[in-house]
Amino acid sequence: VRLGRADQLISAAEADAGEASKARDEDERNELRTAMGGDGVGKGVAGAKRAAEAAVKQLEKKQKSRATRTQRDTLDLALVDLAGFYRDVLVTTTRSGATLNHPDHADQIREAASSWTTESTLRRLEAVLECRDAIELNVKPRIAVEAMVTTLRQG
Repeated sequence: VRLGRADQLISAAEADAGEASKARDEDERNELRTAMGGDGVGKGVAGAKRAAEAAVKQLEKKQKSRATRTQRDTLDLALVDLAGFYRDVLVTTTRSGATLNHPDHADQIREAASSWTTESTLRRLEAVLECRDAIELNVKPRIAVEAMVTTLRQG
């Protein structure tokens, strides 16, 4: 895994979060403005417009938080898959006979198992799990993923 892959992983998570929330967020803002009379015209609507815009600002703050959570959840799913791959490499290396999580990648798993030491595979798995922990502790995803990728490259 290269640093370019870290950028791809982060970009994919950001894109998923953006696509999932863009239309929903706009609909929510419009519905709130309408409900609060913020789209009204005529005499006496200035107060309603101010209140509506204040409520929209609060909503946008919540939406940004939700988008961040969606991005982190998407990234976490990818990290779980990656951890599963390294687990499969360990299963193959140790010949434990356990069922592979990713049998569709059996060729890559066998190749990795034949070229990596058990210790190297464990370091890679630990790097993925540490990345997940760091993101959960609010480390910027890009920093956590780049640190993980550095460890993955070193083995």
